[in-house]
Amino acid sequence: MALRASVRSGKKNRGFTLVELLVVISILGIMMAIALPALSAARSAARRSQCTNYQRQIGLAFQQFVNTNNVFPNAATYGETPGVKAAAAVNNSIINNAFLNNSANFGTFTAANPAKGQPNDIGPLRSWVVDLLPYLDAQSLYNGYNRSRVYWDNGRAGDDPSRPTNLTIASTSLQILSCPEDTTAIKDAGNLSYVVNGGFSRWNGIPYGWIGTQAGGSTGNNLDWAPLGVPKKTGMFFLGTMSGQTAWDNRQQFSSIVDGSSNTVMLSENCLAGASQGNAYSGNIVTNWASAHPNFVMFLASDNVCNLGKCTTTIDLTPTAGTADGAGWARANSPATFESINYGLYLTDEGSSPYPYSKHPGGVVVTMCDGSAKFIKTDIDGTVWSKLITPAGESLPSQFNQLPLSTDAF
Repeated sequence: MALRASVRSGKKNRGFTLVELLVVISILGIMMAIALPALSAARSAARRSQCTNYQRQIGLAFQQFVNTNNVFPNAATYGETPGVKAAAAVNNSIINNAFLNNSANFGTFTAANPAKGQPNDIGPLRSWVVDLLPYLDAQSLYNGYNRSRVYWDNGRAGDDPSRPTNLTIASTSLQILSCPEDTTAIKDAGNLSYVVNGGFSRWNGIPYGWIGTQAGGSTGNNLDWAPLGVPKKTGMFFLGTMSGQTAWDNRQQFSSIVDGSSNTVMLSENCLAGASQGNAYSGNIVTNWASAHPNFVMFLASDNVCNLGKCTTTIDLTPTAGTADGAGWARANSPATFESINYGLYLTDEGSSPYPYSKHPGGVVVTMCDGSAKFIKTDIDGTVWSKLITPAGESLPSQFNQLPLSTDAF
């Protein structure tokens, strides 16, 4: 009885007061506010790491391709107009026709006619991705792709209905081709987040400026250095032909990279490349990883390096007494301008900005020609960026010659 009395007379346990509960909630809120940015940063770092790993694998595939074929693939391959080979006929090239009116003629092509000695379509056939498929663990896609037809071919009379068409194959999603940060990816449309180094123009035959950043696909400056053979020294990948026998066919070799493979960019991110249902930049032709349109499969450095494209009549790119680079090279990257790294942050349409663009804070991941991956800052000095773009800048003609690149600069 005494024990029961003692228990009954003891104080009851009390819960939290309202003030104590509010204090605990406040502390938890503060802890969450501290933890969430760190968690977000960790996730962003993980996505960037995954993106880097994909690029390295693609870089390895390029090296395997070159070891097998002795040359790098074209940025994009076209079926050329029969008989058009000599440099004097460059204006009659199907590639020239594709971009005469921005991109309005891009979808124009002539169907193959083997009976008349025309084994392939005359027009845009494929991108570098198709050539690389066997080295990306996608041999079956490569085997099924008809490399004699335009990339959007969706079947023709007499075709085997059981075989997938080029459009079906190129709409197949390949994880390695898509960066986890690329929020513009379209499901089952053949997304592509990585693009090859095209130098300072979208075509080396006639160095056209960019198409993009403004409604309808406005064009930039056309550089006048083509007659000097400069373009092949200022980029790694170019638009070429199925036969490879024209004056404007140029496929680089490792021996072409005289500035050093560790100092030359091969591949970059562009989250505004790859898949679209067709828009002003592609002549309203569907695009995917097989597209032969440069805005969707390669990147450029700004054509503003020459004043209004007049490279041969100005001193913009001429070095000063062997001690300073020409001032024009600095315009290869002018942050927050249309033609700069990561300006794509301000745009939404695929193909609208053929320049490096990622969702990683502060810069883009690139892969060098030696297979190494580097993070290039958005505000990298344009002169340094131009040297990373050019594989043979130190052997350019004297009025364009670039001074050696120090690795401390990047």
